Amino acid sequence: MEEMPFGAFAPDGEIPWHRVWYFKRGHELVWDRRERIDRLSSLSFKTSEGVAPPPPPPPAPTSEAAPRFTPLPFHRYDARANTWVEAEPSVATEALPAPAELTVATFNVLFDLYDPELLATHRRTAATLSLLRSVDADIIALQEVTAPFLRALLEKQWVREHYFVSDGPEASTVEPYGQVLLSRFPFAALSQCVFSRDKRIIAGELALPGGSLWVATPHLTSDRDPVRGKARAAQVQALLEWARSLGDEGRESPDIALVGDFNFGDDAPEVQDFQRAGFVDAWTALRPGDAGYTFDPSRNTLAALTTTSGRRQRLDRVLVLSASGRLILQEVELFAEAPLSGPPGPGGDALFASDHFGLSCVLERRTASVLAPAPALPRVTPRPLTVPLVRQSCLVLVPPEEVWAPIQALRAVHDSKFERWMPHVTLLFPFVPEDSFGEAEALLSEALRDIEPFEVMLSGFGYFEHSSDVTAWLRPDDRPHGALEALHAALEKVFPRGESRGREPEFDFTPHLTVGQLPRAPAATIRRTLATWERDWRPIRFEVSDVCLTSKRGDGPFEVRRRVPLGGRPRSGASRFTPSGPVREVRSSAEEKDVLRAVLSARGAWSSAETRHARQAVVGRLEALCARAGAELLPYGSYLLGTDNAGSDVDAVAVGPASLSREDFAHTLTRLVAEQEGPASARFVADAALPLVKLSLDGVHFDVSYARRPEGVEPCPPTELLARYGERLDIPGFRSLNGWRDTQVLLDCVGHEGAGAERFRTVLRAVRSWAKARGVYSHALGYLGGLSWSVLVAWACTHAPREASRSDGGLLAYFFETFSAWQWPRPVTLTGETAGYRTSDRRDLMPVVAPALPPRNTARNVSRSTLQVLRDELSRACEVVRRARAEGTEAAWAALFEPVDLEREFPVRLRVSVEAPSPETRERAAGWVLGHLTALVYRLEADRGLFARPFPNAAPEGPFLIGLATRDPGGHEALSVRPGSPLARTMDEFRASFQEWSHRPAGAALSLELAPR
Repeated sequence: MEEMPFGAFAPDGEIPWHRVWYFKRGHELVWDRRERIDRLSSLSFKTSEGVAPPPPPPPAPTSEAAPRFTPLPFHRYDARANTWVEAEPSVATEALPAPAELTVATFNVLFDLYDPELLATHRRTAATLSLLRSVDADIIALQEVTAPFLRALLEKQWVREHYFVSDGPEASTVEPYGQVLLSRFPFAALSQCVFSRDKRIIAGELALPGGSLWVATPHLTSDRDPVRGKARAAQVQALLEWARSLGDEGRESPDIALVGDFNFGDDAPEVQDFQRAGFVDAWTALRPGDAGYTFDPSRNTLAALTTTSGRRQRLDRVLVLSASGRLILQEVELFAEAPLSGPPGPGGDALFASDHFGLSCVLERRTASVLAPAPALPRVTPRPLTVPLVRQSCLVLVPPEEVWAPIQALRAVHDSKFERWMPHVTLLFPFVPEDSFGEAEALLSEALRDIEPFEVMLSGFGYFEHSSDVTAWLRPDDRPHGALEALHAALEKVFPRGESRGREPEFDFTPHLTVGQLPRAPAATIRRTLATWERDWRPIRFEVSDVCLTSKRGDGPFEVRRRVPLGGRPRSGASRFTPSGPVREVRSSAEEKDVLRAVLSARGAWSSAETRHARQAVVGRLEALCARAGAELLPYGSYLLGTDNAGSDVDAVAVGPASLSREDFAHTLTRLVAEQEGPASARFVADAALPLVKLSLDGVHFDVSYARRPEGVEPCPPTELLARYGERLDIPGFRSLNGWRDTQVLLDCVGHEGAGAERFRTVLRAVRSWAKARGVYSHALGYLGGLSWSVLVAWACTHAPREASRSDGGLLAYFFETFSAWQWPRPVTLTGETAGYRTSDRRDLMPVVAPALPPRNTARNVSRSTLQVLRDELSRACEVVRRARAEGTEAAWAALFEPVDLEREFPVRLRVSVEAPSPETRERAAGWVLGHLTALVYRLEADRGLFARPFPNAAPEGPFLIGLATRDPGGHEALSVRPGSPLARTMDEFRASFQEWSHRPAGAALSLELAPR
């Protein structure tokens, strides 16, 4: 909401009456819509001579005072600094492609300065960004951009990787709102012409081969403004004079595209102004007779909300001026015409992304030279990936495994790094970190598109001399000659040689395959040794069809993580190498989908439609019971996500009035459940961190928490309750409602961007089933809970490259590849609002940030040991999925879900058990243990030589098992339970904590013992 001086308010002007909330005189409220106050008729005004007359109107602007275009910086994303930075203008065209086509798009995204409660801006923003990504335009012009929208835009990976932007995090041109211009090509110049606080033109020059292209995005004054005639005429005049000035001083007139919200219809006089200046309207030229309304209150409920006239109009346009004839209009179409999927908007009507429809236009661009075929998107030369290089990664050529035998025979005897490396030819070392392999793969795919596969023969030996020894290697002779040099040159364009790589002596570039190290000796001695090897060597030929991104994790060997084919696609029938050996090509998406789903169904992770409908019916029964108790039931979690199965608990929050306390609601609901026919039970767990009713109805188990509306707050949607009254909710109520909100935001993210909601559900089912099988699905045990795993899968869905998003198996592989290499404690966030999360303490070892505000780490129980467990399990899963995709059998996929062999992997275990006189008291005591188990793990980890792996308990009442190990050769003392030892003290302290528990049930006892002793 924004205040303005009364004198600046124009009745029936740009601000419609329904958006006016109050009038004030000084600090006195004289009219208020919400509070129904109207004192305007009773006001009196002094008319004494002491009152100064109103100031005269300002003089009409002269030509000297006319607004001018002034330089404006533009921005690019610096991956090394992890921030947006000002970019240098680019006037050199040699490095840029000559695109045969350009797509431009314009979209007024609708600010929320008025009626924010009716606009669902957060949901619309996510949908808008998804729509813009799908349009995939080379140049994007946006209007009514606010600072929050800009922040969300700049957080998107696809924007960071592929676009230069006219504004950065400082949001200097969008306060309170403004325009933003995005371009796949760097700007040679960028400028703005400012008319008022929120009216301006942003214009940029793209210095492309064959001639410059200027793009300007206006947002002209609308018909609602009472002085629109003069204001808009001045804006149009400035725009046309700027266009004419570009051809002054004898220069060739450049091509110009005006792309934006012109705020006038086809019957406005301004149409003739642009026609006389030589501009061609793309819509009328390509689709004559088609109205092409971009603002249509009859179809768009947001347009119906914001209109004052009710008129359908074509306000958004693409106007092109090309004196050279280089720009040819090809296609034009609307986008964002359909309402968003999901629930209706706050007003109860279908919700649209904006009150405008978007407009995209394809322009053919001809040059004097013969154009090369346009490459696949993105249609620009890839920019270097500017992240720090590390020695744990390397880009290499790996020969097919069928030719390894003679190479490995030499290496096994002479190469001290035999266990660390597979046979390889180094291309780039050091290389980018493994967590940047996704971006690197995309850049490599583009860089290698025109490099055809070639042949290599390993026929002779060479060597490098060092200060302490000599490296012996096989010489790769390429056919055609120079192919390896051309490959290396193409790679260095994308990954320039930095100082850290430049110090490597052999990177001048000498292709070689290392086979061993020899002691330093005179050159003649070394040559005789190599000549002896060469007499017994039979040349090896193989085809180079891809490059391999390799990395090492911890003390492990270098392994192939990704392969990028030469020539743009894998060779037909080619074999692939993985760390476990040669494998066949990945099966088709349909075959893989069927096999994976069959395995999940066999594990009970895939419910039938009948099971789902039966559970929905039970949830409906509970909703009716809650309504009888005076509350509204809101299920969330896996049930709302649609990933629950027959045995899943249903998490829900009941929202009730201020007059209904948590205890009264719980007792009423417990009584109502007890009165039901059939199997039903309920009990209130009042002393839990989040008090809730645990109940069972017709075999479905529920955990129902409660949120009470504050005093005086009428029933309203839960989103509004959180946004407007969240600070007045008690902590359990706020946390419960935020759980529901987290699920809603997560669904919005996966529904509007990336792989889509259905693929998200499939992959989440697989990840949850895997995590449960491997014992890492538990927040209480120090691993990740359901929300954390859901956030990670959603991140993968919204960031995966298109190739990975096309199949369930591809996305699952991307998930494990990404998070097995993730550089914790780098946070994982889903939204622009939570992207600013900063790690704070030792509980932030693995920050997985909740989708809804406030930003919070959902994985704060992760400890040093459990983080290592998660890393190990993710790495194991990455390799298993890679093999399963290649083999394509149910047995290969089932290996992903094999349970941990506890006794084999952890011969020493700490066993924590409880005894109590009744099942109820035993369950309460076991609940205390589960709630304090992470504290026990933290205490165990105080001994840095001890590693602890908690395991899920088979029964709710326990016992609880923690695998113990020491990774130091002489660390057996860490497992000693002799009196006074660190482990014995930790066990004694935990027993004492249980005894000091103020609510410990009578007769409950705790036992800790080491097994085997």
